[in-house]
Parts: sequence; C-alpha cells; structure tokens
Amino acid sequence: MIHLKKITLNQLICLVILTQVGVHVLTIPYEESRNSGYDSWISVLLGGLIAQVVILIIYRLAIRYPNLSLPQYIFAIVGKPVGIVLNILLAAYCAESSLMILVSYTDVISRWVLLTTPWLVIIGLTVFVSAYIASSSLRSIASITQTIMIMFLICFLIILISGMGKGDFRHFLPIGTHGIGSILKDALPAFWAYAGYELLLYSFPFIKSSKKKDILIAMSFANGFTTFFYGLISVIVTFNFSESQLNSTLYPMIFILRQFKWPIVQTLDILFISIWFTVTTVTVYVYLFLSARYLAFVSGKEMRNHPLLVWGIAIVCFVIGLWGSDRQWILQFSEYHNTATAIIIAVVPTVLLLISLARGKAEV
Repeated sequence: MIHLKKITLNQLICLVILTQVGVHVLTIPYEESRNSGYDSWISVLLGGLIAQVVILIIYRLAIRYPNLSLPQYIFAIVGKPVGIVLNILLAAYCAESSLMILVSYTDVISRWVLLTTPWLVIIGLTVFVSAYIASSSLRSIASITQTIMIMFLICFLIILISGMGKGDFRHFLPIGTHGIGSILKDALPAFWAYAGYELLLYSFPFIKSSKKKDILIAMSFANGFTTFFYGLISVIVTFNFSESQLNSTLYPMIFILRQFKWPIVQTLDILFISIWFTVTTVTVYVYLFLSARYLAFVSGKEMRNHPLLVWGIAIVCFVIGLWGSDRQWILQFSEYHNTATAIIIAVVPTVLLLISLARGKAEV
C-alpha cells in the first residue's frame, strides 16, 4: 500500500489545516460579502459550522468501514458499475481542485510578484514540485506538510501584525442588519473555502490512534482552527475596509499588507505572497495524491504504479492550466468548481452514508 506507515493525529491536523487554507486567504471576505456586506464575518463562521456537520457525516461513513478507504468500500455500498463511475468522478474532482488552486495562485504570483515571468514557467515549476511530492507515500507527504506548517505560522503572524493598522470598529455596526437570509446565502461560498477535510474519506484507515473518536476530535480541531483563522481575516478586512470597498476589492488582504509599514520589510505583501506559495502548494500536492489514489482503485483492484498515475494527472493539469492565464477563464472555472465542491464533498458522502445505513452492511 502506498501509505506505507500510518500517520499520526498531529500530522492529520497539519494536513487538514494546510489543505483547507489556500488562495481563499487572499480573497476572504470578498465572495462572502456579496449579500451580507459587513456581516460577512458571520457568514464565514457559519461556513465553518456547515463544514463541521459534513465532517461528522464523513466520519460516520468512514467508521462503518474502519479498515478500508472510500475507493475500496464504495463498491460494497453502490456496487461495481456505479462504484467505478464514482471513483472516476472523485479522481476528476481532486484533479480539478488541484488545477483550480494551481491557476488561481499562479494568477496572483504573476500579477503581484513575478510580473515578467512567463505563465508557462510559474505553472510548470509548481506542477513539477507538487507532482514530485505527491508521488511519495502518505506518511512522507504528512511529514513534509508538518515542516511547511512553520511557513504557515509565519504568515499567520504577519496577518496578525498587519491587522493592527488603522481601521474603524463602526464597520461592524449594527450587527445583523443585512438579515439572516443574506448571511445564510453568503455562508455557502464560505463553506466552499473550507474544502480539504474530505481527505479523511481516503486517509481514515491510515491514521494511528488508540480510539477512532480521537480522529473526529483531531478533524474538528483542525476545522475549528481554520474557522478561527478565516474569521480573524474577515474581522481584520472588515475593520480596515468599508462595505463599498469590500464589494470592489478582490484581494483585500494584499492591500492591507501593502499599506502596513514595517521598518525591516519594504513590501510586506510581496513577502507574504512568496511565503504563502509554499502553503498553497500543499493543497495542490494533496489533491494530486488523492486523485491518483481514487484512480488507482477505479477497477476495484489497486493499480500499483502510484507515481505514474500522479505524473500523468499532473501533466494533464499542466496542459489545461496553460489556458489559466485568461482571467475570464479562471472566473468561469471557479464557478463550475464551486458547484462540483458542494456535490462531491457534501452530497456524495451523505448519499453514501444513507445507502450504507439502509443496507445495514458494514465492515466489522
């Protein structure tokens, strides 16, 4: 098996957090303020709550087949023909998620940091590094991610410091005036930002824990931390921007970092974007890994050449990603990806759990 050794709960927490966070850190709460305005921070917190409900569903499904991963036990739930189709769809979704992060952050890098570097070079290097890591075992990937957690904490500190600039607390008042309907409507795009916890569907049997309930606690902690992190960014952005500015600023966090004056760093935004590149790479290589694992079990019997699958998927992502330099293409692709995310990480596990419960069959 490609996992070789089981990962620890600490490694699971790092994997979930760094897979969840990504380009959304720079855009929050732009998408989440379309209807709720300066109440968008509430929508962001609600998105985290919805994600926690889905985590409970995924855990409930996985606990019924504790020694198997989803691409293996999916055949026991829906049969081989449908199982093959679902494994292909799950593999395609993971590849698509990897591609979405790839082109989105390449767009940020090319617009803010490497202005004259060809798109081909940036996306090519990112794909190469991500595919190289993704072709490793799950344990190796988890160990690398633990190291990258240091970079995340540095970025977390930068965000915290930059948020102490000038702002206005009146931007938050009065709370809730946009209505519960608007807040709930914006909770959906907030929910999309938390995608990443679905890696539990594959990794559940490969997690070392004395009690299976500890896995749920670890997942809940990771999602809770991400919720806190996104909520903090939302509060910082709302503190610094008026509602009209929120509606017109796609990357509010970058402008906050650019305006903040730090004696030892001339351009804090460029420093942050450069360091954050390593964090977004985690999401790219985790989804590449998952895509290859779902594809490996597409026939029910495991295909052993994991690196070959990873590099094949990576090449496809690279070729499609060459069109990502068109900003309009990215926006259209993002809308499609959001719909696919809601279906794959929420609807599919829920339906599978209901079918499994109805059949009453589970691994002992």
